[in-house]
Amino acid sequence: MVPRGADSQSIQPLNYDSLMNWRLSFGALIGLAALVVLACGPSGDPATRGGVIAPAIERPAELSGLLNLPSLVGEVVFPWSQVIVKRQTGDVAVGVLVANTADRRSRGMMYWSGLPSNSGMIFIWEQTRARTGGFWNRNVPIDLSVAWLDRDGTILEFSTLLAEDDTTKRPGQPYFFVLEMPEGRFERMGIELGDQVLIPETLLPNSP
Repeated sequence: MVPRGADSQSIQPLNYDSLMNWRLSFGALIGLAALVVLACGPSGDPATRGGVIAPAIERPAELSGLLNLPSLVGEVVFPWSQVIVKRQTGDVAVGVLVANTADRRSRGMMYWSGLPSNSGMIFIWEQTRARTGGFWNRNVPIDLSVAWLDRDGTILEFSTLLAEDDTTKRPGQPYFFVLEMPEGRFERMGIELGDQVLIPETLLPNSP
């Protein structure tokens, strides 16, 4: 039956096989496009992504170009924030990339060629408790200085991690947090053993 007024001679029977082939081909194209997007990942510089956590106000433009992520390595973004270090010579603000999840802590400073002046990366765990695990510098192209922090942020010890070195370093006593900077930056900023890193509540876990 045809709609009233239509030309019955012009209507062709539906080709079911052709319709199914078209649907399959279209579905394959959509799937291929999705794979391409996943393989390429988000566009732009990954060092500029991750947002800001108070008390920091904005993410420094100097981060751009410092993360040289290989094409086959998945992206891990780090929020930007700020801590205060109480020194004998006076307080100083330190910008920090925040490694506060398992993925972020595992990636750490891998593939970062540097950090803006007066900044580092702080490692914070979901549970605030004493830890004894070590750190290494695999896939990190620069030497790092590591400050091992007590529960109140007091610097207990310093260690040095050499670029691309798999040697594990750990302090001689339990620690609660870790602050990393490019090698020599603690000294240049006058930050010493016994100084206190004040970590804002916005970066700490909700429960101990």
